Amino acid sequence: MQDRAQLKIALQSVKAGDAVVLKNGDWTDTQILVSAGGETGKPVEVRAETPGGVVLRGSSSLAINAPYVTVDGLLFLGGAIASDAVIQFNSHHGIVRATAVVDYNPADFATKYYWVFFRGDDNVLERCYFKGKNHLEPVVGNELDDSRRNRVTGCYFKDIPFAQQNGREIIRVWGSGKYEGRDDDGAFFTIEGNLFDHADGEGAEIISLKSNHNQVLGNTVVATLGCINIRRGNFNTVQGNVLLGQGRAGAMGFRMSGEHNLVQGNLAWGCAYGITVSCGEYIADALTSGYQPNLKSRGTAKQNSRVPTYPQNRDVTIADNLMIGNAGPDLEIGSNYKNHWPESQQVLLPEACVIRNNRFVRPAGGVSVAGTVPETAPPFERFKFQPNRFDGNLLVGGQNSYAPAAAGCVPLKLPLDWSAVLETAKFKPLTPDEVGPSWVIERRKAGDTSLEKPSVISAPTTISPKKKAKAGN
Repeated sequence: MQDRAQLKIALQSVKAGDAVVLKNGDWTDTQILVSAGGETGKPVEVRAETPGGVVLRGSSSLAINAPYVTVDGLLFLGGAIASDAVIQFNSHHGIVRATAVVDYNPADFATKYYWVFFRGDDNVLERCYFKGKNHLEPVVGNELDDSRRNRVTGCYFKDIPFAQQNGREIIRVWGSGKYEGRDDDGAFFTIEGNLFDHADGEGAEIISLKSNHNQVLGNTVVATLGCINIRRGNFNTVQGNVLLGQGRAGAMGFRMSGEHNLVQGNLAWGCAYGITVSCGEYIADALTSGYQPNLKSRGTAKQNSRVPTYPQNRDVTIADNLMIGNAGPDLEIGSNYKNHWPESQQVLLPEACVIRNNRFVRPAGGVSVAGTVPETAPPFERFKFQPNRFDGNLLVGGQNSYAPAAAGCVPLKLPLDWSAVLETAKFKPLTPDEVGPSWVIERRKAGDTSLEKPSVISAPTTISPKKKAKAGN
């Protein structure tokens, strides 16, 4: 296809197994609306003549509105849209691969749109590249309703400038479980094998799970502000991820809320903290006259009901993780106790959790394990928490300051011949040459770094105390 008119006609008449090839060059204000799909084994293909050779500018966007569609090799560069998303999955079994979105920003920081948004099931974002998003909304999002089993794999998120404004996560996964949804339903979203490199966004949450039954597997985070967070939801798995804070202030580890979540086999090295297990909010009744319930519209009747600002951690398993040289504790049980009291009743300590076979290494010494001792005077005397189980955790060079963990946390001296290289040998951080489109990698190797120049942001990097109090809800 050589122009927008031809493209529109082709996309209206395409059939299963057909391919629509866009001619190399600049395409301005081009809406690629794929409304006719394929079938199993015979997708409709929309691809660039040469990967990376089709440059979409202005208000160009892509919407996959039909099933079994594969889009390959596009470059969205330097444009902007007004709302919604640059790339939309609005059906099922769509694939967008080897595509880049670079500096696709509006003039006004407050303009809200995603760069990628999933509506529908079984869609895949694969080996794509994203750099420089400097306005409101996350880079990637998943719809709250009827969007399941979507995947983001092998992508490269680079240089997303920092502005401390809630709602600028790199990946935010909504779905059942966001408002205490059923345990047997969820988003079932997979985030696997991606690289986050100085991808700061809001500076609080890099990956934010707000739903049930998701997987965060084998990702690498380098010098990026924020944490990997199970913000809400149950039966989530965070496994085999590598977080390299490199001592950058605000580069964090793992944070969690919810039930039956698994955090296993991860590395956090040189971060502000390692693993934080938050307190949950008690919502059954008011403990004081100052309580201000968090009301959300839920269910088919859309009635407002109380939702905990942070759900309680219960039956969480934290196992086989390695923490090295973090500034704060490698493990904190019951963080943010009485946070924003009395408006918020964040007083439910984690309970019935299993913390086993973790290795916390502190070459410079300090506290490895910390925790909160709850108040027992009225109105807190009503709360009785099941004990957490600590077993086989090694504190190398560090100390335990949380009495309930003492029996299952063994302090050891740091060996004189200790080596960070040997300690982390089993972890293999991803590199820029292993993720993203192959054509971006080839350009970089050839000396063309035009798509990778650092991005800047003109928005304020702080928010008011009032807004900060609500951040992360």
